[in-house]
Amino acid sequence: MIDWLRSISTVPILLKGILTGSDAVRAVDAGADGVIVSNHGGRQLDGVPASVEMLPDVVAAVRGRVPVLLDGGVRRGRDVLAALAMGADAVLLGRPVLHGLAVDASRGVTEVLTILLEELTDAMTLAGLGALADIGPGLVRPSPPGPASGAR
Repeated sequence: MIDWLRSISTVPILLKGILTGSDAVRAVDAGADGVIVSNHGGRQLDGVPASVEMLPDVVAAVRGRVPVLLDGGVRRGRDVLAALAMGADAVLLGRPVLHGLAVDASRGVTEVLTILLEELTDAMTLAGLGALADIGPGLVRPSPPGPASGAR
């Protein structure tokens, strides 16, 4: 499928819905230009783990070969900081942007993104970080295993 997509398009191909390290490796080996850690909002499968819980496994499996993006659950600047600290190269925003759009069209979207950036900046300042490059895994700790964390 990736070969076919690449034959008809020149844009980078990112695979979404990756929740395990083994799936991430399969995606990279198949030629994906990046992976998106996402549980699709958890709507399709009841009890699926949160994307952020699965992020460290995917990052470790990919080993920097392609960008890893996090989709889902990003609502505040501290969520962005945590995702970056856990190894995400970027985060994707859906619901907050749609809320801003619904409230005040493009100005609402701009306001949501401005607030998110201010929150990220504040969180970084409180953590003693001066630049995005200073963000590392020492800022977060893994959730303890258990039913709420998706452990089996």
